[in-house]
Amino acid sequence: MWLLAASAAAAVGRPNPAGRVSEAQRVRAPGWVPVFAGAALLGVLAVDRAGLVAAAGMAAATAADTVVRRREAALARRRSELTAGFLGHLVTNLRAGASLADATSRAAEHLPASVPAALLRDIQRAVAAVRSGGEPDAVLACSASPELREVGALWGLAATRGLPVAELLARARDRLDAAQRHRAATEAALAGPKTTAIVLSALPAAGVAMGTAMGADPLGILLGGGLGGWLLAGGTALVCAGFLLCERIIAGATA
Repeated sequence: MWLLAASAAAAVGRPNPAGRVSEAQRVRAPGWVPVFAGAALLGVLAVDRAGLVAAAGMAAATAADTVVRRREAALARRRSELTAGFLGHLVTNLRAGASLADATSRAAEHLPASVPAALLRDIQRAVAAVRSGGEPDAVLACSASPELREVGALWGLAATRGLPVAELLARARDRLDAAQRHRAATEAALAGPKTTAIVLSALPAAGVAMGTAMGADPLGILLGGGLGGWLLAGGTALVCAGFLLCERIIAGATA
């Protein structure tokens, strides 16, 4: 049972150092985690297969955590690409002689229809602040997007120091473009290690299948409760821990 509790705690409290910039950016556990942990605990109490329920809970929690992490990473990449595109149009319009209000409005009009709602809302608020003579840097400083917060900081720096806003925003766009190229190159280089991690995680299942093909009954032992059930739980815990560790190392390399 302690293995089940450990797996639930790992799913709830996964660290995210890159997300500690602000409270809005901190990764929170999905709302289904307490429900899932409670259902798994009831399963342990209701059937005489505590090891099996614990193993299933750890596997499900690991799979769910992986899906959430990859979805968040894809959203961050998409947000970075859209912010870089918005800044590119904004800088181009400013250098062409457009006013700041017109430049921001035109840049916002070039955003695709698939832009995330939160990012679109923050950009629209910044555009409205520019057109009304307000302070877009203050609006962007409250954004949940780190890219837009950086843009807001540069915007405020240009306003307080008298620096050309087009040049500062162009530097921000160049940094985003360079980060995207670095991320793409790193992910391509790490395709091999990712495949290796998946293959190694699947080796125990292959070993069970090989034992079954040779006439043994590993599934009967592992699923039969008692010592076999706890062996299944322990093996699942080691496999999940190894997979999550590989994911963490690979994510650190791409950061």
